[in-house]
Amino acid sequence: MQRKQIIVLGLVLVIIAVGILQYNSGGVGESGNFMDSENMDIADASADPEEIPGAAVYVKGGEDPEQAVNTSAGADSDAYTGYFAEARLERDKARSRQKEELKQLVENGDTTNPATLQAQEKLMEVINRCETENTIESLIRQRGFDDALVYMSDTDYIDVIVKASSLTDQQVAIISDIVVRHAQVPMENITVKNVN
Repeated sequence: MQRKQIIVLGLVLVIIAVGILQYNSGGVGESGNFMDSENMDIADASADPEEIPGAAVYVKGGEDPEQAVNTSAGADSDAYTGYFAEARLERDKARSRQKEELKQLVENGDTTNPATLQAQEKLMEVINRCETENTIESLIRQRGFDDALVYMSDTDYIDVIVKASSLTDQQVAIISDIVVRHAQVPMENITVKNVN
């Protein structure tokens, strides 16, 4: 039984290391060229997003107090870099706490106990969620956006916050496509917001 725990812990550490390396190296991953797809009607800028079944929701930032960023006198564009960095740090801290709690349950539990097995599964889900968030953020930045922040919930709802003054329907479609491909969630579970 000790051997199984060592193997699971080793796999977890490898996944964490891959995620960290991918995040630090800019997260180059596989992606199709969405703009060059000839038969992708969703990329057509003339298409009305309300007519596209399952289109992602686009919420314009800046009006919602929940998304408000300090724009008082003296605040410059670096405040938004601070916003993304701070929000990412808070998300990562919460995920680290969650991982530590689950690791303790796994390490202290019996591998035949259903609670320990459930903790192992939950730990793998959290690790996969972190890796997926980092991958999506990297791919969005590769598409020319200054920064992006992705929140994946336990219930497979995803919020994407992009640093941009506004987003076109085509940009929302590109971001949504990245999320759908990498998070494997339906389009209606995705919310795309911008912060300028």
